[in-house]
Formats: sequence, structure tokens, C-alpha cells
Amino acid sequence: MAWDHIVYQDTSFREEDWSEAVLTACTFEGCVFTGGSFGGSRLEGCVFQGCRFRFTDLGGVVAEGCAFLNCVFDEANLFGGSLRGCKCTGSSFAGARTTGLLLAAGRYDYCVMTGVSFVRAELVGASFAHADLRGCSFGEADLRYCDFSQALMQGCDLTRADLRGATLAGVDVRSLRLKETTIDLPLAVAIAEGMGAKLV
Repeated sequence: MAWDHIVYQDTSFREEDWSEAVLTACTFEGCVFTGGSFGGSRLEGCVFQGCRFRFTDLGGVVAEGCAFLNCVFDEANLFGGSLRGCKCTGSSFAGARTTGLLLAAGRYDYCVMTGVSFVRAELVGASFAHADLRGCSFGEADLRYCDFSQALMQGCDLTRADLRGATLAGVDVRSLRLKETTIDLPLAVAIAEGMGAKLV
């Protein structure tokens, strides 16, 4: 089933089945999705503004160039989903099932993503400025040129991640796990200063 340029405002959807659908340039503002499924669907250029996904199945969804602005994914299933080039400013993924979720380069500024696993994720150029990433795992992730400015990253595991070209301005680097992490010289200097080292 294909949907093109449809607009919904302040609509409640309960157990709606959008699975395997193709949605192009659709807009949802202030909508609530309770249960139901977007499983395996493809979203292209869609906008979700202030929406809430409660126990919604988004497993295997592929979203490209979409915006999820100030949305809440409350106990939603995002297993194996893919967000490519999306803007998710101010959204909360806390409590969602995110195993296997792929977040390709996009903007996740001010998002709440506590405890989310990004193991082996390809996140080149993604922005997580001011995001809450406490307890996240970035093991073996490709984080080149990512912007983590002012992000909360206490307890983040960056074991064997690639951080070359990344920005950690305002991050408490003392609470990061940086075992076998790949960094470049400017980042090495920033981390050393964050650890209290005095460069002469």
C-alpha cells in the first residue's frame, strides 16, 4: 500500500496496520500511535511532529530523509530499523527496543537515548549535540566527524570506536570508556585537557 502527501493532525491511531507500506512526504502532527505496526514499511521525506509511539512496532522500518521532531518512542519496537539522513531533534528513544537500529548520518540533537546500543553502527557525520547519551554503547562504531558537543555521555562505552574528526566539546571525558579507541591528534589533545593534563 502506498500513501503520498497525506496530512494528519491531532489524530489517535489504535492498532493501525501500516506494515510494508510506502509513505512519501506525509505529515503527522500531534498524533498518537498506540500499538499497531509500521513493520517493514518505507518512509521517505515524511514529517512526524510531536507524535507519540506507544508500544508501536517499527521493526525493520526504513526511514530516509524524514523528520521526527519532539517525538516519544514509548516502549516502541525499533528492532532492525534504519534511519538514514533523518532529523530527530528533541525526540526520546528511552525505553524503546533499539537492538540492531541503524542511525546513519543525521541530526539527533537534544535527543534522549539513554542506554541505547550503537555497537558497530555507522554514524559518520551524525550530530548528537546536547543529547542525553548516558550509558550508551558505541563499541566498534564508526563515529568519524560526529558532533557530541555538550552531550551527556557518562558511562558511554567507546571501546574500539573510531572517533577521528569527532567533536567532544563540553563532554566529561573522564567518564568515558576509551579502550582501544581510534582518535586523531586534536581529539587526543582535547581528551588530555579534559583529564586535567597540562600541555606545555
